[in-house]
Amino acid sequence: MLEISAGGVVYRKNGGRIEIQLIEDRFGKTTLAKGKMEPGETIEQTALREIWEETGIRGEIRSPLSVIRYQYESAERTTIQKEVHYYLVEAGDGALQAQIEEIKGVAWYSPAESWKLQRSGGYDNNDEVLREALRQLGFVPQDGQLAVAGRFPIWTPGQSIAPFIDHTLLKGEATTSDIEQLCQEALAYQFYSVCVNGRWVRLCRERLGGTNVKVCAVVGFPLGASATRVKAFEAAAAVEDGASEIDMVLSVGKLLDRDFESVGRDISSVVRAVQGGALVKVILETGALTDELKREACRISEAAGADYVKTSTGFGPGRATEADIRLMREAVSGHVGVKASGGVRDAATAETMLLAGASRIGTSSGIAIVSGDAAAAGAY
Repeated sequence: MLEISAGGVVYRKNGGRIEIQLIEDRFGKTTLAKGKMEPGETIEQTALREIWEETGIRGEIRSPLSVIRYQYESAERTTIQKEVHYYLVEAGDGALQAQIEEIKGVAWYSPAESWKLQRSGGYDNNDEVLREALRQLGFVPQDGQLAVAGRFPIWTPGQSIAPFIDHTLLKGEATTSDIEQLCQEALAYQFYSVCVNGRWVRLCRERLGGTNVKVCAVVGFPLGASATRVKAFEAAAAVEDGASEIDMVLSVGKLLDRDFESVGRDISSVVRAVQGGALVKVILETGALTDELKREACRISEAAGADYVKTSTGFGPGRATEADIRLMREAVSGHVGVKASGGVRDAATAETMLLAGASRIGTSSGIAIVSGDAAAAGAY
């Protein structure tokens, strides 16, 4: 005997951010809205009706996801061949409300949170359904984490923040012993990279060679006002000395002039100069920009071939904000990462940035963030 049910992974865009609907069933397990097909219904109609009845949300099917097939024995000892058809459904009108006769609760979660909940408390046969839904929405689950468009890992609550931190020392008065200590700390805490001025790249490579801690160099720092050919030379020299990432400051003045072509040339010159030997992050200095110019800078950076957009130098006006991270994440495709830098000095702020869409944190307070201690005076 064949029995057909249908349901879906429901998502919504909330302030430019994707959120996923998950249900807690009466057994306390994480699951998805679904139910049996009634006479006269199509499978698609069943999916939408069950979502509405169980969660109070009316939706619209965007695409099929998966068909789960299994068999079980009914109370009458009949073998039932079960098919459950799942769809990706975009939320429309309605108010989120659990159908208490069937389920305990329903709520919205970030993609990272939804994947973590599914893996820790969901039914195994729903893994492939949620995985495909996240993939279609631009997220790829891998090794217990979530990556945007397969490139950059996304932090999940409960995970260490250390692998998302660029451990930073950019003060002009930094000495050799200061940089050596920075490298020792990065190794001890397993930060993603050290971020330094170009003068120190070779030393960092010597201290960190053979480890998994990378070296990041700033270019055109902190004003972004260097000649384009100077930025290109500086970037190429840093890569030759051992940098695997370049954080360049865009031409802020030219952006404010709305000379977008010049800004794009400036960024693409650095991208070409490293010849694929390093990731290029573009520092926007968001504190000096309107939201319109932040979006334009993101568009220009991606078009010029940058791998990341980054909020601030930490030396200019303003600091990283949750609103700016959300804006930047929305303004670029999933192939471009977002780095929060400037004023991120404690774990709560770092977590806020990561949950808002950042895939890297630039800070001189990395140890304070991962240990829970107070940040040092003058940290950035």
